[in-house]
Amino acid sequence: MIRLLIHGSGRMARRVLALAQEDPGFEIVGLVSRSQPDDLGGFPWRASLEDVVEPADLLIDFTLPGGTRAAAAWAGSHSVPFLSGTTGLKETETRVLEEAARQAPVLAAPNLSQGVALMTSLVRHAAGVLGTQADITITDIHHEHKVDAPSGTALALAAAVMEGRSEELQQLLEPGRLDALLDGGGGQLAFTSVREGEVIGEHTVAFSLGGEVVEVTHKALDRDIFAAGALRAGAWLVGQPPGFYTTADWLA
Repeated sequence: MIRLLIHGSGRMARRVLALAQEDPGFEIVGLVSRSQPDDLGGFPWRASLEDVVEPADLLIDFTLPGGTRAAAAWAGSHSVPFLSGTTGLKETETRVLEEAARQAPVLAAPNLSQGVALMTSLVRHAAGVLGTQADITITDIHHEHKVDAPSGTALALAAAVMEGRSEELQQLLEPGRLDALLDGGGGQLAFTSVREGEVIGEHTVAFSLGGEVVEVTHKALDRDIFAAGALRAGAWLVGQPPGFYTTADWLA
């Protein structure tokens, strides 16, 4: 049985807590958040990771970038496998994750659904086969309350395209680079973001080849797929040696 420590008390962290309670493969040893949730269900609560005294086999993090930095540093110093589904991570957080990965297995992804993991692999393969002959549009549709655009998942899919094409996403996102691609030439890449209603999340990568279009689409119909995916990926991560892993490693 995996002794699970949860970092965060937002909607996703609470769903991980709820699903883990129903899974005989997990024992919840505590939840860490700045304020104590009302619906904790009798599980130990700690205001800080430094207050944790219970031994843990896995730390799952759904917080904000600053919280993820602190959680990764703690996991590395305690050699605890660490999985984060926090979005919006920047280079500062990535460096801390890489440092933690020297001491523990680490997996960080903006979307932990098994379907999106598969979609990412398919997109990477398609981009490698088609090269720059295809113009690509990545569309993400989310609920009207989501403010970041493109979404973290859309950016991860763009990174998969760049990996398939042997280009770097950061080069693509340099000021003016995307506009230059849209002005003409082969292999254009564009983002389209829509925020409407209460859509959980839809992502489509369209490869346009002139007379034909190939699309890879994923639609989230239930928010629990992300929490369930985090638990499945976390269970896999526990059996891995120290290192920085991706959802592609998990899927494989």
